[in-house]
Amino acid sequence: MIIKKISIENFLCYYGVKEFELSNGLNIILGENGEGKTKFFEALEWLFNRTSDDLISLVSAKALTELNEEEELNVKVSITTEQWKEKQVVFKSFKVKKLSNNQFESTNLSLKGIEETSDGNRTPVDGQNLLDRIFPTEIRRYSMFKGESELDIFKNTDALEILINNLSKAARYYSKYSESGEFFQAKAQKAVEESTRKDKKKLAQYNSLKADIELLERDKQKINVQIDAAETEIDNLKRLILEAEKYVSNSKELKTINERIEIIEKKISNTSRLINENYTEGLFDENWILVNYESIQKDFSEKINKLSLEKRRLQSEFDKERGKKEGAIAIKAELLKNAVPLPENVPSKAIMDEMLNEEICKVCNRPAPVGSEAYNFMQARLENYLASQEFEEEETEEDLFKYDYITRLITINTTYEDSLKDLRSVETEIKDLFEFNEKRKDDIDQFREELEKEKEERNKLLGDYKGKEDDLADVLEKYNTWQNDLTKNNKLLLTEETSLNTVEEKLERKNTEKDKIDIESASNFLVKTRDILRDINTIFNETKTQKFNEFIQNLQDKSNEYFDRVNVDSFTGTIVFTKHLKQDRTSINVGLEENGRKFYKPNTSLLTSMHISILFAISELASEKKEEKFPLIFDAPTSSFGVNKTTEFLNLIYETGNQKILLLKDFLATNNSSNTLEIKKEFEKVKRNKAFWVRLQRPFNRKNLETINTEIISL
Repeated sequence: MIIKKISIENFLCYYGVKEFELSNGLNIILGENGEGKTKFFEALEWLFNRTSDDLISLVSAKALTELNEEEELNVKVSITTEQWKEKQVVFKSFKVKKLSNNQFESTNLSLKGIEETSDGNRTPVDGQNLLDRIFPTEIRRYSMFKGESELDIFKNTDALEILINNLSKAARYYSKYSESGEFFQAKAQKAVEESTRKDKKKLAQYNSLKADIELLERDKQKINVQIDAAETEIDNLKRLILEAEKYVSNSKELKTINERIEIIEKKISNTSRLINENYTEGLFDENWILVNYESIQKDFSEKINKLSLEKRRLQSEFDKERGKKEGAIAIKAELLKNAVPLPENVPSKAIMDEMLNEEICKVCNRPAPVGSEAYNFMQARLENYLASQEFEEEETEEDLFKYDYITRLITINTTYEDSLKDLRSVETEIKDLFEFNEKRKDDIDQFREELEKEKEERNKLLGDYKGKEDDLADVLEKYNTWQNDLTKNNKLLLTEETSLNTVEEKLERKNTEKDKIDIESASNFLVKTRDILRDINTIFNETKTQKFNEFIQNLQDKSNEYFDRVNVDSFTGTIVFTKHLKQDRTSINVGLEENGRKFYKPNTSLLTSMHISILFAISELASEKKEEKFPLIFDAPTSSFGVNKTTEFLNLIYETGNQKILLLKDFLATNNSSNTLEIKKEFEKVKRNKAFWVRLQRPFNRKNLETINTEIISL
């Protein structure tokens, strides 16, 4: 979309109808303060803004003065654009009427549009819809800037999110996918937890784990806040220290010393990270507590072996007795020659009594006198029968050892004996860890000695400062204070990062324990569903992060391409986008680096160059996404440059493409002899496609708005 013409009618200082015929390249509008340059920008802001303030205050005072009673006049701002070889006109207007009591009323406020095809057909359309289509709101947000202070778009915390939503299609989509993934994973997790809670045996343990996890999550959030605060303070202290170095005569040597100090402090920090003195964790998690366990295991093993031997002895005797009984049964069967014996009730009791009384065996018809073997046999037979008629519980012979507890103890003993080899190495492991920690502590002591020497050298260097004694004392005191504060904050950061690692490790263990209970107690279907949704959510989040990083890297690369072209200072650094995650929200810090080191105090013109380069990059990304280009409109973006730098800057951006409208005052000056405003000769060196000079029509009275009228001069 290209703005071909801007028309302003009776708006503020623009009396009557004023038109700007613009080019598709660099358009420069020169204007001194208070002569219409900024009012031009405000006219466009009013056109693009959906809201309206007091309309009468927007009307040209000169036009109101000339208005007769009951007479009306138009106030209108319009743009004529070209898009896809078709013309569009968007205009915002209202009418003002002078009343009989010398008051004014506004009516008919409207935003209208006209589309004109290539064959000349003109069609009225809704103005807001047309404006949003040809010049979308999300693009206008990064197209119009008033002054240098507005160029830093990332001061707005929502700027990054808006950029990604509008210019990174992939990152925007995956952000939505990630939100859905989080939602469905949370739903699945809730269902799993409800299912797990039905297992009453593990409910107390489960609730305890969940409470621990929630507490650890809160601790993690607090630590992240502390880390963020420490990093911010460290960055601020580094900036102050770098600024103080400017007041030292040998700042180059000081910089070298500070670099050595920074290296030593990093060594101390990295070495401190290697020291692991969490002996309590090793005592239990690594089984150090069992280092002297072998003698106890030996006693235990001897007792188990004795118990095993006694068990086998008793079992052997039991088996022998059982064998005897089984043998007697076998012998009896052999004597009967395996014949089936008669039942106990044959002969009957009456017959047996009769045979005993008569002392004769009527089975074999032989005499059986009292005391004979035959008589005794019959007597025993009768007694057995009578005994069989009495009720007795049937005895069931059981195994000697009903439960297998001794075998289990033997298995436990075997397991312990197998682990003795690992336990024997614990003492060496503990010794090695203590020796390692002590060696690292010795290294740290040595680094600290080196650090003190370097600090002494730095103090000596600062003592050679040639300025006033009071200034030196002030610089030295602040400098050393900042250095000490920097050391403290670095230690604090290290402590917090260590705490964060510890909390994250505990969280991982607790979540693993909780997941184990879920697997054992919850519905298998719900657990599998939860795990699948977890994997999907992980994929969404990782892809979202990847696309986000790709977008930021692309924006950074394009910004540096423009920065190399439009930078007008002797220093050429690199624009660096740094991503920060604060309370689950990603923010971007933009800064300059020199050889990998942050440049803390860039001057205003350098910052302006950086911010404009970023805006040019955003404009290019918008063009790629929308497959068309959009204009950039700046009001006084280079007020800190000066004429020479502005000339070079304009000549450079002249080559960058895209339509640009710049409102400047740099090339205007008052002629001392004639006391008139004129354009400096340096403007002849400026490359541009179109140029205009807006100035108040002379003569006028600065104290009387009714005399004010801005005229347009094409250059």
